Amino acid sequence: MRISSTSSITNAIAALIAMACLSVATTHAAEPVNLIDNGGFEQGLFGWMPDPGHSLVDDSAVAHAGKKCLTGEVTAPKQALRLRRRVPVTAGNLYEFEFWARATNRAKIVPWVQLPGSPTRQLAATFDKLSGGWRRYSTPISVSRDGMLALELIAPSSHSAPLGRIWIDDIALNETAMPPIVSVSRDVGFNDEPAMARADDGSLYVAYNSFRRGDDSLQIARFLTTGGGRPRPAGSWQVLGGPDNYLLGIRAENMGNRAAIVYAAEKDKRWDIHVVMCGSDGPDKPIAITADAAVDVKPVVARSGQTLWIAWESNRGGTRRIMAASVRDGKVSEPVAVSASEGSAYCPSIAVLESGEVCVAWHGFDRGNYDIHLRRRTAGGTWRPAQRLTRAPSIDRHAELAARGDELWLVYENAQTERYNIGRTNRRRLIAAKVTPEGLKSPMSNAISPLEGRCEAADAAFDSSGRLWMAFLKPRLPRSGWDAFLTCLADGRWTRPIPLSGQKGMDRRPSLVLTGNRAFVALQADNSPNSWNDLDQMASARSNILLADVDMSKAPPAGAVQFERLVEDAAPFEPAQLRVERGEELPTPSIEYQGKKLNLYFGDLHEHSDVSVCNRVGDQSIDESYQHMRDLARHDFACITDHGYNINPYLWNYTAKLARTNDDPNRFLTFLAEEWTSTFEEYSEAHPFGFYGHRNLIFADPYFPKWFNARNRQTPAQVWEDLRKLDANFIQIPHQIADTGNVPTDWNYTDERAQPVAEIFQIRGSYEYKGAPREAGRSTPSPGYFIQDAWARGIVIGVIASPDHGGGYGKACVYAPELTREAILDALRARHCYGTTAAKIVLDVRINGHLMGEKVAEPAGKSVEVKIDVRCPVEIKRIDICRNNRFIYTKDPVG
Repeated sequence: MRISSTSSITNAIAALIAMACLSVATTHAAEPVNLIDNGGFEQGLFGWMPDPGHSLVDDSAVAHAGKKCLTGEVTAPKQALRLRRRVPVTAGNLYEFEFWARATNRAKIVPWVQLPGSPTRQLAATFDKLSGGWRRYSTPISVSRDGMLALELIAPSSHSAPLGRIWIDDIALNETAMPPIVSVSRDVGFNDEPAMARADDGSLYVAYNSFRRGDDSLQIARFLTTGGGRPRPAGSWQVLGGPDNYLLGIRAENMGNRAAIVYAAEKDKRWDIHVVMCGSDGPDKPIAITADAAVDVKPVVARSGQTLWIAWESNRGGTRRIMAASVRDGKVSEPVAVSASEGSAYCPSIAVLESGEVCVAWHGFDRGNYDIHLRRRTAGGTWRPAQRLTRAPSIDRHAELAARGDELWLVYENAQTERYNIGRTNRRRLIAAKVTPEGLKSPMSNAISPLEGRCEAADAAFDSSGRLWMAFLKPRLPRSGWDAFLTCLADGRWTRPIPLSGQKGMDRRPSLVLTGNRAFVALQADNSPNSWNDLDQMASARSNILLADVDMSKAPPAGAVQFERLVEDAAPFEPAQLRVERGEELPTPSIEYQGKKLNLYFGDLHEHSDVSVCNRVGDQSIDESYQHMRDLARHDFACITDHGYNINPYLWNYTAKLARTNDDPNRFLTFLAEEWTSTFEEYSEAHPFGFYGHRNLIFADPYFPKWFNARNRQTPAQVWEDLRKLDANFIQIPHQIADTGNVPTDWNYTDERAQPVAEIFQIRGSYEYKGAPREAGRSTPSPGYFIQDAWARGIVIGVIASPDHGGGYGKACVYAPELTREAILDALRARHCYGTTAAKIVLDVRINGHLMGEKVAEPAGKSVEVKIDVRCPVEIKRIDICRNNRFIYTKDPVG
């Protein structure tokens, strides 16, 4: 679903202003250069191509800076004034298109670009609801080839926006020269998850997953870095590939003159951890670290002499926990459970101190939130008790350890979410601290840390002089993707971050290696669409692994670092309290029906991740979202439903892998799913708001090979026909059924088996009937699309609720005999289900003894008995019974 980007844009502006105010040390990073002269119109319209409706203003009291600015007004709907400029650009550099603007009537301004070599323009951003005062607006631009870049400002636009006047001033295209970049994957395959290690001979080994011909493959590339100049290719190998091989979580470590590559691989429906050694003559045969029926994923690795220590995440015993084992001379030790058996533990990091002490950190769920934990193994072989390192009320996660001698540092992400919107975060920052016996200590500095802005996905390492370097990601707001940066802690302060590539990427941790005065960062970058206007380009999107080479020689000296006790953010974490109020820890209820026991399972069948363009940098990753659904909402079942038009073969495969690795038998059931997003905003008398509508497509088979993109203009019935030809076990669930912000449901397409239920409620509100309590804000102005309208037409369809982007708002409640994919889908087809707005309300409704959802024939003229049993986390105010869309009975219970 689309969501308003106004808040994201506001956050972006605030972040840019904050960054402009940073007082940090500098490195050799290139300063941005403005390529546009006369951006402030002080030379009139020289260099510009304005529409006739634009005019110059020569008044310093009106202009943002100087004496002049440009203005234009639209006085009727669907008008636009265009301002154009052409600028030469260089491939690989980073560009930021910025301008200052103000408006009347909250008008809209839209920047477009036409890249060198492209026959068409593309949307760069949309800035609506402009304020009456001057504000700075900006958007990044990626350039893949040299040539002329065409810039276009629609200023103002009354297309889906109010009429008004806009003033524009101080337009700039800021170019930042990037460090030297080498393409590792060379545009072969769709490439992801880079990991890198430096061998003692100075060579670099870069490992990554390359999706080729429909299958994962583990690739390793070797580069020479001695003798100056760019890294030089010195061999490449495919370790694993071909049909039915699935990879996740690649990491690398130095092993003398070789590199050790660890990864999780699925074979015969079992996920295990493996390690492979690779030297100048190529890789050895992989060694299996685990051979367990449980899911073993997310391996990390560290070296202690000739021993490799590997930690990973597992669901052994039905709980997410951290395991560890060692490898020496090809022999694998017995795995040890590092984390406790109660609660969930995720995403380990590992480091070995000079003394031989092994340190493993992870984030775990306890007491309603997530914190960082640490456990140490002495050089003598004793595992000490685990320590809880952080205690902030909010989310602490994604620990990364860095060791220097016997000194241990921790870098982690601190995140916050508003209210019960646990599917997305409104803040992410990185915190770096030294681990001491007295607790975490942070460097003392009067400067604002650049890590306080939205930062994530860190990798950290010390150089030989004692400076702590960190590679990390920052998002391109509001939804484009992520840029990689490099900073270091020197002379007590963090240096200004160095951008590493002009290409944005996915939310994938970069891999950092330091050698001499050079920092090498392996990162993922792609050209996938970043707006709704170029969605059809997803089919041809490319993703590559790049190797950035940064000169560290001009960074400030290490200097002395003064420390103080880390003061954690005490801001309250609302989900911790709300989950209690909503009864999330409710033990699984059950009923008896027709001699069988049916359990009541709660779940989420509509949630987006950072794969979907609509809120890419606000919504969480697939893995993070599953963690919150498992722990905070404590769902029994869940799925990710990213837009079909944002998916390509690799991302469908990736979504399926994460559905399988996050499944915990008998505790947390996951489905492979997508949103079939029929966003045809083409209007007619029959379809005044567009046609077909949005439907979530849920599969029983977590290996299902195909997804459906509604932009091929299939009807829902044609989709059902195709799925039946493929013998698919599926259901499709309409949602936002009466919403004008997207496309409401076309109720001419019905099917009791393919489309047994509809989403009556989600974070936007209710679609029960026009005027319903908590009616969605953008619902249709008249009836015809709501669920009661469908019932009035005689359509037999049940209801569920699910949150969409909300995480905690809306639950699908299903009575089923067991927690399996087949049983849940069968129960939904039987309509043995209902929806709640958020709480775990237990509802048992029977009519003449028949369970909710069933079609029952009864003689005309006779009354029926309606029996309702309700349990709720708080007192029940009222129970209403509706028949034929009329409320016929109300009960006000006591207690």
